[in-house]
Amino acid sequence: MDLAKLRKLVALDVNDPLSRFALGKKLAETAASDNAPELQEAAEHLRFANRAAPDHLATYHVLAGVLVRLRNTDEARNVLKEGIARAVQVGEGMGRDLAPAMQEMLAELENA
Repeated sequence: MDLAKLRKLVALDVNDPLSRFALGKKLAETAASDNAPELQEAAEHLRFANRAAPDHLATYHVLAGVLVRLRNTDEARNVLKEGIARAVQVGEGMGRDLAPAMQEMLAELENA
């Protein structure tokens, strides 16, 4: 889905965490650089989605990646730690497969 459609979807219900996640993810994917305004906007939508739907594990992974790009490593570490903790509590097929990627990202931050 393109950005215009995602923005319309969010406008229909600004409190829908999955729409906000989708918009944030798309903004992050399309941001031309790490200091692009789209990346800041992506972080805002992803933070909202993370607070509103803390069991949606993909949000932790995408949000942490955006925060790393924004050089907000402390917040990224916290997001990853929380995401990993939640991932080990869920069953197969519920996003637990994201735990290794989050652990790898956290290890890279810790070793930087």
